[in-house]
Amino acid sequence: METNDTVNGSTAGGGLSAPEFNGNAVAVIAVYSVLFVISAVGNLTVFTTLIRGRHRKSRITLMITHLAVADLFVTFFMIPLEISWRLTTQWLAGNAACKFFLFLRAFGLYLSSNVLVCVSVDRYFAVLHPLRVTDARRRGKMMLALAWIFSLLCALPQVSPPLL
Repeated sequence: METNDTVNGSTAGGGLSAPEFNGNAVAVIAVYSVLFVISAVGNLTVFTTLIRGRHRKSRITLMITHLAVADLFVTFFMIPLEISWRLTTQWLAGNAACKFFLFLRAFGLYLSSNVLVCVSVDRYFAVLHPLRVTDARRRGKMMLALAWIFSLLCALPQVSPPLL
């Protein structure tokens, strides 16, 4: 027996229901909007402060700059995409734009996570081997390059054609 009651976006019979603009969507839009403002102001402030850099350029400064850039990807691509999806409840921009924006969305999330791992690994080596400063700068740049490359590679399936 199949019913049309929807629970968490799917019907009780297993099918998917169409997205709706309801009170839940309004709450999600409000939360995303607040997060957008906080993230944009915070990350732009950090980024501009580090770029102007009147202080010594350390490898942690470099990593925090990359983390701010990654978080700005999330702020300016993922959050507006989520807000527009919740407002319209449908995709209006076509398949190519869908793939492009899904790629940017995934890339930003992967990059933010990977750069955060780079910061953690750098701090691990700084505590474990505090006297190996000569290798640290090169290792930090290599880790950041790998973070960008792995993020790109992990996000690429978003733009590939479907297998079926």
